[in-house]
Amino acid sequence: MNHAFPTGFLWGTATAAHQVEGQNSNNQWWDWEHQPGRIWRSARSAQACGWWHSIEPDLDRAASLGQNAHRMSIEWSRIEPEEGRFDSAAIARYRDMICAMRQRGITPMITLHHFTNPRWLEAMGGWLHPDTPRRFARFVTYAVAALSDLCQLWCTINEPNVYATLSYLVGIFPPGRTRLMEAVRVVVTMLRGHAAAVAAIRAVHPSLSVGLVHQLRIFEPASRSRADVAVAAIYDYLFNGAVLGALATGRLGPPFTSGVRTLPGLRGSFDFVGLNYYTRERVAFDRRSPGMLFGRLFTPSNVPQSDVGSTGRTFGEIYSEGLYRALRRVARLGRPIYITETGLPDADDDQRPGFILSHMRAVHRALHDGIDVRGVFLWTLVDNFEWAEGWGLRFGLYALNEQTGVRQLRPSGALYARIAQSNALPM
Repeated sequence: MNHAFPTGFLWGTATAAHQVEGQNSNNQWWDWEHQPGRIWRSARSAQACGWWHSIEPDLDRAASLGQNAHRMSIEWSRIEPEEGRFDSAAIARYRDMICAMRQRGITPMITLHHFTNPRWLEAMGGWLHPDTPRRFARFVTYAVAALSDLCQLWCTINEPNVYATLSYLVGIFPPGRTRLMEAVRVVVTMLRGHAAAVAAIRAVHPSLSVGLVHQLRIFEPASRSRADVAVAAIYDYLFNGAVLGALATGRLGPPFTSGVRTLPGLRGSFDFVGLNYYTRERVAFDRRSPGMLFGRLFTPSNVPQSDVGSTGRTFGEIYSEGLYRALRRVARLGRPIYITETGLPDADDDQRPGFILSHMRAVHRALHDGIDVRGVFLWTLVDNFEWAEGWGLRFGLYALNEQTGVRQLRPSGALYARIAQSNALPM
């Protein structure tokens, strides 16, 4: 098999504003970080990677590694710090950041919502409030009108399934709720927000390419027992199937509605799919866990796995076949695919090189099988603030000392550079 990738294939890394910019002090995550016990080891984002004031050195690093693309998010709370008031200086800074990418031959992909809400929106109920899609569309209209001449690729919302699960079911993201039906409501509202954002973008600039970012997790039953198979299927539907099905059909079924409900403007409301893939979960029936729908998630001890997080559990199994399976599933939607995130926490970098090779082979295999994959964005360029995990999990091609700001290229970064520069896998 030829190890080359298609001409024009995008090789990049992905970031989120709050995790890299620093001093993002007007959103719900800043407030959450300052509550005792919310973040592993009491860490705070603080200056993060310093991108708000000085993104250019890290863009130079990305370009030196042969990266021709970067996925970033823009911070709603900077651009609209108070409801209805937009900050021209903030949007001008984002223009400067995007221009800096383009000057280095880096194609930008912009995400409009990546987990953070302005403080004023959170006070209204965030994505539980039925009017949030309208407010989001207003922000989108302003941002896209100001930046559309610089960027063709736009993601509306990052991982509605993850945001709803961690914020409203598991409770480790703000606002820290643990109510299933609230999580369900949030997914519905975010899908409405996606549809509203797409309509807003089309009104501003019809030729832009727009997608939703979905994290697909493989849920594998722990055994062939009916109970394990059933609970794995329930997890898969709630986390994956409901969103993917709604994008295809425009409809959501129980438990997301009281019956099958059509969401106006949702069906086919995407030019591409952003696929985030990290790992698979083994699922066992557990009658002692009604709050988790009688399921227990675990990673077998005899499989390759990444670093351990704040819960004492590994971030996940290293399973490249899962990326191939995810690509095949998402391909059913009939749109081009960008792998908008994949990666692993690996502080000593002893597993990341193998992870990159095996996962890029999975991408190459998918391309060979006719799946329309347009690019890969590894998570991430430089170690950053990993939400509830703080600085405890390290995903970067560059190691970062968050106290001094010193960066050091990891061997995996050099390997990814070799792939990107040659647009091919090593023989």
